[in-house]
Amino acid sequence: MGIPENQLDTWSRQGATASASAIYERIRTALLADVALSSQNFDVFLQGSYRNSTNIRGDSDVDVVVKLKDIFQPDYSQLDEFTKGKVKAGHRDATYTLTDFRRDVSGAIRRAFPNHHITEGGKSIKIPRTANNIPADVVPCLEYRLYRPLQTLLGDATYIEGIWLSDVQRNYAVTSFPRQSYENGVAKHGRTNDWYKPTVRIFKNARGWMEDNGLIQSGMASSHAIECLLYNVPDQQFGQSCRDTFVNVVNWLNAADMRNFVCQNGIQRLFDPGRWTTQNARAFIGALIQMWNQWGQQYARVRI
Repeated sequence: MGIPENQLDTWSRQGATASASAIYERIRTALLADVALSSQNFDVFLQGSYRNSTNIRGDSDVDVVVKLKDIFQPDYSQLDEFTKGKVKAGHRDATYTLTDFRRDVSGAIRRAFPNHHITEGGKSIKIPRTANNIPADVVPCLEYRLYRPLQTLLGDATYIEGIWLSDVQRNYAVTSFPRQSYENGVAKHGRTNDWYKPTVRIFKNARGWMEDNGLIQSGMASSHAIECLLYNVPDQQFGQSCRDTFVNVVNWLNAADMRNFVCQNGIQRLFDPGRWTTQNARAFIGALIQMWNQWGQQYARVRI
């Protein structure tokens, strides 16, 4: 029998966005107007499910990135010594650091939200839910430059731009490429005749249903991991109906060699250490198959 089309269609629908837009605009306006940050050159933008239009009903936390533009974290690991030396010669150490920037961003948020219990997370400044706003994570970061050599004899290089931050609680660095992730998601959505993003939402809702019904453990598959997993599915597997798309995507994933899967940004590998594991991905896919095959037989609770 499988999961009915109307259930999958319900799961495919985007969650509300008005509250996310409101808290984002409030944060952005406060940061751009704050005196302590007036001398800094930075961008403020959304990332994650609200940015990518893959948010579902029940999604709450809004991720707001605050990227300092005048200072960057370089990665020379792909350059030979000659090219590395030539590129580094044009750089000088910054006196204003990410620690300084985070302090100033945190101060601006506390001034803008004086009646909120603002807390410091490892990677973000956390604004809690109140009667007037949904929760938000404000992420201070630096520009990240992944340098790559040009195919010349002159020691020239170009770079891919991302973001870099430090988890102050776990003491490790985090790099990501939100612009490329967003652009690649938009492109794939277009190539699949607008089926890609609704399908991501179906799989995110299916994840919640499986957690509720004990098919998988909570935390086995993050929203980011699910989106990246589906990004690797060939475009022709999407379309026709929700049922056809679900079956085609799951069957393709179940047979796929996932070792070289990439993140939606197209730059990082999905299963590099510290991201996700193929073991958890296989368990997630197996649970999807079990859910489909046993739908309506023994489960009483349906997540909508």
